[in-house]
Amino acid sequence: MTISSVVRNISENIEYKSVAIRPFDSKKGRMLSWVYRYERKEVTQNYTLEESVRLLDKMIGTQFSQADMYCVGKDYFLKTDGKEKLTVKESMAEREVTGRHDKVKTRMVEASAAFLYLLEVTSADGHVRKDKKDKFIQINKFLEFFSAAVQSLSGPEISVLDMGSGKGYLTFAIYDFLQKKIGAGARVTGVEFRPDMVALCNSLAEKAGFSKLNFVQGTIEGYDFAKSDVVIALHACDTATDEALYKGIRAGARVIMVSPCCHKQVRRAMHPSGLAAAFSRHGIIEERTAEMLTDLIRAAILEIYGYQTQIFEFVNSEHTPKNLMITAIKKRDSVAALPGSWRPVEELKTFYGLEYHHLERMLAETF
Repeated sequence: MTISSVVRNISENIEYKSVAIRPFDSKKGRMLSWVYRYERKEVTQNYTLEESVRLLDKMIGTQFSQADMYCVGKDYFLKTDGKEKLTVKESMAEREVTGRHDKVKTRMVEASAAFLYLLEVTSADGHVRKDKKDKFIQINKFLEFFSAAVQSLSGPEISVLDMGSGKGYLTFAIYDFLQKKIGAGARVTGVEFRPDMVALCNSLAEKAGFSKLNFVQGTIEGYDFAKSDVVIALHACDTATDEALYKGIRAGARVIMVSPCCHKQVRRAMHPSGLAAAFSRHGIIEERTAEMLTDLIRAAILEIYGYQTQIFEFVNSEHTPKNLMITAIKKRDSVAALPGSWRPVEELKTFYGLEYHHLERMLAETF
């Protein structure tokens, strides 16, 4: 079975430079998609196998000098000198083909999930609502990273704490995911400041039959993190993210995931001089520098306390502007008390003229 072919132009009378051909299944049966590649555009035409054979018979050796065919098990490379000589070379290949025109989208949670209907992400017929498409994408993308972060966790029960859970979109998704992966040993708690939202989410959890998912009224500062294996805080504003990191570190959480929002503290505490002063010359550059510096120091501090840390974009900015994620997985003992362990943080602070970082200050006062 042919996966794709490329034929290359030798005629000056033809505007397109090459044609890429790929099979796909349509309502009419197996078809071949021809993509004509011009210098500044591409044009797609679909033909049956018989039509494609006739077209190729006319093109190879006259309009085109070469045809590369990439197949399951073996590849073929045809070349002609434009006269009568035709050479064919073969090479072994290992690849798979689905026969589908479009790539199959794999999701962590499908639109048919009952809890998504309760949360009004989907309609009664299981389709994602137009105004909730971004939320559906965000839920699935978050679960991809969550799945990778918690894959090494084990034990009779995993406790997850979602700080600032809001309406609970991700909280419900986390519980659903863990129940399917590890069964009854997952307990998830959403902490939300607004009592009406807490009542709503608890009501929906009951309707969904999520017996070990509950929501409580509280704040990051006031809630006890002590029994949490996984701590999540998405879009906690300014130093509230530091509060979540601080309490997660103190509790010895095995996984910490935060998506920062608003980086005001570091920007106010920055007084750069010398070369670094250039970063404060323009407001927008200073703002972005403060954001990067805030999260860079957060990651450095987490590593000091024994966490393997990553910073990445967890969902495309077209779906949400608050798209940065810091994931920390406990891998080793803290080295915070060892000489020189804080040097990376001190060097960053010195270069940017940073008076202090909120997370560093809180940890220094406790440990």
